[in-house]
Amino acid sequence: MHRALPSRCRQLAKHSVALRTVSYKGLRETIGVGCGRSFATIYDAKPRPDDTVHHRSDAEIRIAQVPVVEVEGNLAVCDGGGGALGHPLEYIQLDTVERYEPQTCKYCGIRYKMKEGYHSSH
Repeated sequence: MHRALPSRCRQLAKHSVALRTVSYKGLRETIGVGCGRSFATIYDAKPRPDDTVHHRSDAEIRIAQVPVVEVEGNLAVCDGGGGALGHPLEYIQLDTVERYEPQTCKYCGIRYKMKEGYHSSH
């Protein structure tokens, strides 16, 4: 006897994989959509441990290779390269508790520090 699926389950069935099994090195993970009486549940597969490196960015490694910019002053202004490729102006305070430690731009990650020997005139 064929029973009609609730409308929400029909919508999920159109846009989701009904049921499949992924095998990798003996591990079996199931992806599926299960419909109860009044709700739908979507089960996601866990990412493979060896697959995480292939889909990650190397931006942190590249930005760490950029040398720290020394500024003669207690305020640095970063625009990320300017123009359409840049980001909004970021004013970075360099006269902090750790005076000569680099401070990082929150948009692009470029590090700035106050030049050794510079004293702010408070």
